[in-house]
Amino acid sequence: MTPPAPPPEPDGRRERSRRSREVAIAAANALFLEHDYVTTTMGGVAERAGVSEQSLYYLFGTKSELLAAVLAASVRGDGEPVPVVDQPWVDGLAEAPDATTAVEQMIASSIEIVARTAAIYGVVQRGSADPDVRELLEVTRRRRRSDQRRLIGVLADAGHLRPGADLAAAADVFYGLVNEEVYLLLTVDCGWSHDRFRTWVTS
Repeated sequence: MTPPAPPPEPDGRRERSRRSREVAIAAANALFLEHDYVTTTMGGVAERAGVSEQSLYYLFGTKSELLAAVLAASVRGDGEPVPVVDQPWVDGLAEAPDATTAVEQMIASSIEIVARTAAIYGVVQRGSADPDVRELLEVTRRRRRSDQRRLIGVLADAGHLRPGADLAAAADVFYGLVNEEVYLLLTVDCGWSHDRFRTWVTS
């Protein structure tokens, strides 16, 4: 009996492209943090990443889109590239045994994201004189606000908010407290530790 033919060799181009993106994002992240947005060049990122500048433009299109990819990677962390509200920890909010546990879990996970993104978010803020970066900043804020409203909705649907609670007001307070701007003000300007910030938000 003739043995079955071996499966075709997987196409490595997609994997090479994914790896090139990861390397380029890591290089761009380092350079944006070292030199800020304006003085970082695509050529400099390409050299740091060990890829051609043409490849960098092929992968990302523009420097502002590269910055957006770096910001998105910081939000994602080591997890899968899924929206915040679809990440596994969100399901745990509805399954929490009580409201206090659910709120603490939501705040802790949200602050971890803010802490990861704060530095590169600062780069976006400082580079926002560029219209494309300004649009990135505005989109990021709108997305955060939308995500936080949906998280408050998850708590409400699970019965973790008191009956008749003003969900819009709760989402506004969440948006006003748990964000990169406040995190940077307190941890950088005021010298607070990450733990102190988390305790303050949850107190």
